[in-house]
Amino acid sequence: MKALLIVDMQKDFCYEDGALYVGNNVKEIVNSVKNVVDSLRGNVPIVFTQDWHRRDDPEFKIWPKHCVQNTWGAEVIDELNPSEEDYFVKKRRYSAFFETDLDLTLRELKVEELIVCGVVTNICVLHTVADAVMRGYGVKVLRDCTTALSDYEYEYGIRHMQDVLKAEITSSKDILKSL
Repeated sequence: MKALLIVDMQKDFCYEDGALYVGNNVKEIVNSVKNVVDSLRGNVPIVFTQDWHRRDDPEFKIWPKHCVQNTWGAEVIDELNPSEEDYFVKKRRYSAFFETDLDLTLRELKVEELIVCGVVTNICVLHTVADAVMRGYGVKVLRDCTTALSDYEYEYGIRHMQDVLKAEITSSKDILKSL
């Protein structure tokens, strides 16, 4: 069984008035991510991760305050039309597996392969993919459905996932053709 794992496509990262806006590159991936979600919904489980911080989270010593729990900025972007049928994993660290029930949820759903997209490529996507690989999941990363704060960071994340973690780097078009 496959699942679509959408990493941190939240208002604070994806909207210009968000607290930690990724930049204009994120606008380019929203439609691709939406197309994948719309195409896969009803066929595979859809899992949204959400950065979900307390107001005094230690991460705010590294990054500006963002994705504070129960705020507008912590919500999944409207374009992806999250529904009650989807799964939501709230996380406080880069990896969606760290101290969450993501692995338990995936095991209960009998998921063996993850199709991964979201933001940002070299931080939360990379760390989540690393933990997925270490747990034995097959991983496909949708190159056109992830972005980073710079081209260098994007390429670094993609190359690391491909060369070190041996994740398959593919496109949304190819993944939709294969299903």
